[in-house]
Amino acid sequence: MNPTIIKLLLLLILTPQFFIAQVPYNQTNFRAPLNIPLILAGNFAELRSNHFHTGLDIKTNHKEGYRVYAIDSGYVSRINISHWGYGKAIYVTHPNGYTSVYAHLRNFPKKIEQYLRKKQFEKETETIDINLSPEELPVRRGEIIAFSGNSGSSSAPHLHFEIRETESENPVNPLLFHFDIPDNVTPSIFNIKVYPINGTVNKTQKERVFPIVGTGKNYKLKDNPTILLNGDIGFGIHTIDRLNGANNKCGIYTIELKVDNQTVFKQKMEKLDFATNRYINAHKDYYEYHKRRRSFHKSFKTDNNDLAIYENLVNNGIYMFNDDAVHSVRYIVTDTYGNTSVLNFNVKSTSQHFPTQQKITNAKALAPFTFEKEDFKANMEAETLYQDENITYQKEKTLYSSAPLHTFGNSQIPLHKRFVLQIKTQGIAPKDTSKAIVVKISDDKRKAFARGGQFHNGWVTAKVKELGKYTVKLDTVAPMVMPINIYNGKNIGKQSTIQFKISDNLSGIKSYKIYIDEQFKLANYFPHKNLLKLTFDEYNKIPKGKHHIKVIVTDERNNTTVKDFDVIR
Repeated sequence: MNPTIIKLLLLLILTPQFFIAQVPYNQTNFRAPLNIPLILAGNFAELRSNHFHTGLDIKTNHKEGYRVYAIDSGYVSRINISHWGYGKAIYVTHPNGYTSVYAHLRNFPKKIEQYLRKKQFEKETETIDINLSPEELPVRRGEIIAFSGNSGSSSAPHLHFEIRETESENPVNPLLFHFDIPDNVTPSIFNIKVYPINGTVNKTQKERVFPIVGTGKNYKLKDNPTILLNGDIGFGIHTIDRLNGANNKCGIYTIELKVDNQTVFKQKMEKLDFATNRYINAHKDYYEYHKRRRSFHKSFKTDNNDLAIYENLVNNGIYMFNDDAVHSVRYIVTDTYGNTSVLNFNVKSTSQHFPTQQKITNAKALAPFTFEKEDFKANMEAETLYQDENITYQKEKTLYSSAPLHTFGNSQIPLHKRFVLQIKTQGIAPKDTSKAIVVKISDDKRKAFARGGQFHNGWVTAKVKELGKYTVKLDTVAPMVMPINIYNGKNIGKQSTIQFKISDNLSGIKSYKIYIDEQFKLANYFPHKNLLKLTFDEYNKIPKGKHHIKVIVTDERNNTTVKDFDVIR
């Protein structure tokens, strides 16, 4: 065995506490995970649909198969293979208190691939999550641990790269570790938004967006509009960053808001916590992001927001305007490298109160909420909502469903937790009760998305994480399995793969297995392509001669399709 690996193994066994001592960022000496220029398609804390991005997305020239290197010595502590999310991912724990993560991979070098395949064959599954002990797969700095790919929820070939604190598992901004990623581009500022939390903006209770102009480091309001404020007011800013070599929209490191030279709000994206990452829905302007694709950061903290990214908060960033004076407002926006953009503008405060209407709400953010009708029930725990909301309800008849269509709330209202949804069914035969499933219908009523559920006493119960349109449908149809390059009696001696198109009409594919002569063979499923592929390699060997192939595909309601083929190889 390599002397470096022996030394590392002894260190791991004799001094496990060494992994707890976390080295400061500026004292680490990580190498790059790729041997190509590190150009980013996305960075740490960039706004995403329901989470902050927790790493760097490194471009791989629109190609797969680049060598991925361990940024330091350590051991492979986890291998996770999934069709979604990170796809194929590997985790390396280092003695300095950090763990590096590499995701959306294509495959692994032989020693790791052999270990993975052994576990997959033992469990007879492609998707698997393995936690390893230090002695199983030690690696040294610069060792090839994977090859870049496009697996999981990736939309183009790239490497997703993270650094986490080993003990807490909290992801840390990788740009703090001094990788060679050049950036001398200042952040861009496009708009501000003013929120009348308990007051008025230009004599109304409406939120107002004001466009910004400027270049380089200095920005101002376009056309110098009058902003007349009274009462409790919050501000938000539409801002992004870019790095050298790419035009991709990236996230900001710090945003500081000053009113009359006093800091009332500051956010800093040094590290995140997976347990609180979904609170991004309270931090960002949800409507602006999901309807207009604009990255607005709210510069105030609402009650149901447990993010630990805020500093120097005064009244949670909400400022009271109740005098008759002009106030200066300044935004200071920086990236991780210290490139800074500044926005200065004035607002006019007034002591005059203008007519306002109390917002109608029936569901409080910090309290449980129960809603019941004769054939529909919803139960939310406290802190399911991010703010007080008025959740409306409507019922209408539907065709081809086993329940009416219930519209509960608005899909533009974000939720932090799942809630219990119950729908009373109609006309379901006893033999089909196990096939009943809660279905979310798109706002335009053109698409149906299965959300699971269990049938009991005429009701189907599911835990869901969205408001909107729901009904119950039956899934009694088995998955479709269509052979692509195989048929009964075919000679497949010259083929390197056998392939099938597989799909399901509603509940979705739950499992798939291929057996050759009653022996499990490891197949790969590509959901985006509805493709199931078995590759004949050193792990899936079959000798020459006659063989029986069996393909078994099951959906989430346990409808199963079995296809048999007798072939020659």
